[in-house]
Amino acid sequence: MTDIDIPASWRRSANAILTQRRGKVLVMGGTDCGKSTYSDFLTACLSGAGVTVAFVDADIGQKDAGPPATITLARVEPEGGLARTRPTALYFVGSVDPIGHFLPVVVGTRRMTDAAGTDVVVIDTLGLVEGPGRALNAYQIESLQPEVIVAIQRAGELEPTLRPYGNRRIFRLGPSRKATRKSHLARRRAREEAFGAYFASSHEVILDLRHLRVQRARLFCGEPFEDRHFVYAERTPEGIVAIGEGASDASRGRRILPADFADNLLCGAVDAREECCGLGIIDRIDFERRRLHLYTPVPRTRIRALQFGDVYLGRDGQELGVKRPGLF
Repeated sequence: MTDIDIPASWRRSANAILTQRRGKVLVMGGTDCGKSTYSDFLTACLSGAGVTVAFVDADIGQKDAGPPATITLARVEPEGGLARTRPTALYFVGSVDPIGHFLPVVVGTRRMTDAAGTDVVVIDTLGLVEGPGRALNAYQIESLQPEVIVAIQRAGELEPTLRPYGNRRIFRLGPSRKATRKSHLARRRAREEAFGAYFASSHEVILDLRHLRVQRARLFCGEPFEDRHFVYAERTPEGIVAIGEGASDASRGRRILPADFADNLLCGAVDAREECCGLGIIDRIDFERRRLHLYTPVPRTRIRALQFGDVYLGRDGQELGVKRPGLF
C-alpha cells in the first residue's frame, strides 16, 4: 500500500483498533471517499499483527470481494490484501441498487458478519449516506451492534446518522487526498467487468422445475392450475399467475406474465444447507417440459433452489436493465 495516501488520522485509528484486537468495525462513508482503501489498510494492519480478520463487503454495487448484487464474506490473510481475497460465503441481494432492497442488505450483512468466526470483522458499507441512506445506516448499526464505527466524511454528512449512536466508539476521519469521484458510467463498467469475470467459467445446466424450489417469487410457489389458454398457470393466495399472452386483470385476481419474463434474469443458487452458493443467469424456461436452463459456475448437483433477483444480464456481464413484471 506504499502507493496510496494514508492520512495520519487513519493510522491513529488503526493503531487504536489494534489495541482492542476483537469486535466488529463498521466503516461508513459516501461514494468515493476511500472506504475500500481504509478497509484494505485496516485489515492489513490487523492481520499483519497476528489478529484474525474477516472482511464483509456490504456494497452491492461496487465490490472489493465477490460479484455485485451480493453481500460477501472473505477471510483476510497476512500480506494478502483485499484485492487477493476470495469470498468464502455470500448472500444474494439480487440488485445493485439498495433502494427498495434495505431488508436483504441488512439481513445479508448480519448473516455474513455472524458467520465470520474471526477476532475482528471489518464491514464496508454502501456509499448511500444521505436521504434514505441515513435510515439504512441506522438499521445496520442497530442490527450489527458494532464496537467501533469508522466514519469517513468530507463535510459532516454522516453526523445526522452518528449523533443518535454517540455512546459507541466512533472515529471521524477525512477522506484520502487521492480519493477521486467516479462517473455513473465508470461504476457501471466496473460492475459489468466484475459480473463478466464471475461468469467467465460458467456452463449451462438444466434444472427440473418439478423438483426445484424457487424463493423470493410469487411464481412456482402455488398449486398447478389447469387452463388451456396458458402454457403454465398456478393458483396462489393472491390469485392466478399464468404464463402466456394476454393482459393481467387485477380485479379477477389474475396476473399474466410473458413467456420470456425470466430470460437473462440474475439468480442466486441455494444449496442443501439453505445457503447461497453462487449466482446464475437464466437462459430460458421451457414450461412445456418444465425445465429451467441456467448459466452458472455452480455445479448442477449443488443447486436445490433459486432466488430470483431483479437484474437482467448478458452472459458477458452486460447489464440489460431491471424489470419487475409482477413477479415478487
